[in-house]
Amino acid sequence: MWKKYFNIFLLLYIPLLVISLLMLMGHKEERIATIKKREDSISRNKTYLLSDVCHYLIHNTNYWSSIVYPPSFDPKNKHSSFLHPYIEVIKNIGFYDQFRIIDLEGKELLRYQSNLGQKMELAPLQNKVDSEYVKQGLNLKKGEIYLSRINLNREDGIIEKPHKPVLRTVGPIYDSLNQRTGLIVINFRMQDVLGILTSTRPDGNTYVIDSEHNIIASSIGDKTMMFEVNKSGDTLDSNLKKLNERGLRSRKDTTFFEDGRVWSLHKVLMTNGELNKSAAYLAPKKIIQATEWAVVREMPPEAISAGLWPLYQNFIVLHLFSILALSGISYGFNKYQSKKRDLFNRIEEKNKALLINQESLKTINDVVKKTNQRLRVKNEQLEQFSYLISHNLRAPVTSMSLIIDVIKKEENEENIKTLLPKLHILSDSIGRLTEDIKEYVTAVDYEDTELQEINVYALIQGLRGDFPELMTGLSNFKIVYELQEWKTVNSSKYHLQSVIRHLISNAIKYRNTEIESYLVFRSEVENNRKILYVEDNGLGINMERYGDDLFKLYKKFHRNISGKGMGLFMVKTQLEEVGATISAKSIEGKGTKFKINF
Repeated sequence: MWKKYFNIFLLLYIPLLVISLLMLMGHKEERIATIKKREDSISRNKTYLLSDVCHYLIHNTNYWSSIVYPPSFDPKNKHSSFLHPYIEVIKNIGFYDQFRIIDLEGKELLRYQSNLGQKMELAPLQNKVDSEYVKQGLNLKKGEIYLSRINLNREDGIIEKPHKPVLRTVGPIYDSLNQRTGLIVINFRMQDVLGILTSTRPDGNTYVIDSEHNIIASSIGDKTMMFEVNKSGDTLDSNLKKLNERGLRSRKDTTFFEDGRVWSLHKVLMTNGELNKSAAYLAPKKIIQATEWAVVREMPPEAISAGLWPLYQNFIVLHLFSILALSGISYGFNKYQSKKRDLFNRIEEKNKALLINQESLKTINDVVKKTNQRLRVKNEQLEQFSYLISHNLRAPVTSMSLIIDVIKKEENEENIKTLLPKLHILSDSIGRLTEDIKEYVTAVDYEDTELQEINVYALIQGLRGDFPELMTGLSNFKIVYELQEWKTVNSSKYHLQSVIRHLISNAIKYRNTEIESYLVFRSEVENNRKILYVEDNGLGINMERYGDDLFKLYKKFHRNISGKGMGLFMVKTQLEEVGATISAKSIEGKGTKFKINF
């Protein structure tokens, strides 16, 4: 007995296990795809911020470069009055760290420096002839702006302390005789900007890197340009090196999942951002960059595992409930089979008695007749029970899957807690199957059904593979699409698939084999509601005789064609679950026309 019980249990549980494992894998891939999409968006948006910052600085520098200066420009002495109004403005610009005018020999003519981020003040002049940005600036043509690296500020070649990340913009200046007279060099403080770029939620890390793969800034500890502090350089780990090979080095943005991590890299492009599209933006003729920058997002394995844990948790809960329910069902079914075998044994004994005692043949035949009647009832009950297992068990399991899908998309923990009692309700529904296996269980799902926008044409095309007649090219049957009015509808994909599957199956089963048969799907709009007409030219139904029973349970209208009478009942029930209705018109011998109101 226990061996049979175990075999029945495995027969029911293994398909459920396989389906749920496939669903878990699919949900896992969807969750990782969602994480990749989010990380891709975060890194891209951060590049827009850095691009806007660069354009703001370029705009400022280009303004100073576009001023027409006096010949033999001397900003500290004879031309100080010319420069005075401009200097009064820059003194209160908080994001300038240094403002300098440098002559064509690399010597500073004027130097204003921020006092700890406060008001700009005059500072001692320096010779910057050996500075890379000065060398590059001296090669600039009129209207060109040079954008330096982001690095630590140096004074007289020594890194300033406390460390001060700066970005320099350089532009040539010309006098009224159109002669180049020197350079404008502006240092911008980047500490706050880098802080914004690397600020991140707790479940990920952010890096800003240059084209040489130096880490400019990082959300992990204090990693602001450590490559300049440590002369040996800050060595990137193998994963980040691999990312650079896929992205910055190959000059392509990239987002991928590998070794349990999600990586996303986006380059900072001067064509992105919003500022350069503004009418007030003073665009240079050309921007020359010392390096390229990129924003990198890393989602570590522990964060991804935390995001996937609810899927595993729901999987475990589902199977605990399923094992309990299927154990009860298997036990009840095994008991029922035992009673059935006992009944067959009694019939066999009575048949033997008929052979032995001819005189009691009439009495024994009466007993056999009654026993056969009981057996017929038992077999009908067994058929109903098998139906309950194959269909009604699927309903709560599907509902569990729908709620799990809602849980996996829900990020609010409180909302997830409100959904967990629904799983308990579904487990009670499965338990009731074991307590009363002889009653019909409705296919209606009493829980909220998730609605989504469904492409009807794509759904029908996807179902063609379920019908061998369509796959093998049934010569006298075709499906016609007239979906010009609308192509998508808001409904439950699961229920709509079941409805369309039943209607196609009926059209094939009850087609008129003597003519070329068709099934037409036509979309219309009536009274601001979407209508789907499904029309065939099959055998049709006698509506005067069967009209009231058309959508009832176990009602069949063509005795010469096999069927259980469940299809149209299931169609009506599942449509009502999603707030839709169905009606039908039919002429016997000419076909049937169904009208579905969404």
